[in-house]
Amino acid sequence: MFIELVENMTEEKIVSDFSDKDYGSYYRNIDVIIEHTYYHLGQIILIKKALNK
Repeated sequence: MFIELVENMTEEKIVSDFSDKDYGSYYRNIDVIIEHTYYHLGQIILIKKALNK
């Protein structure tokens, strides 16, 4: 599970560069994944509301 992978990462790994420096740190990418998930959750909620009308 994603959260378990993040929990098991060392602080050194989290602040280090992602696989390519152009993508920033692991921390930045984890943050973006979380924000992107919330974005899609909002889309799902809007679709459900539209379908229930």
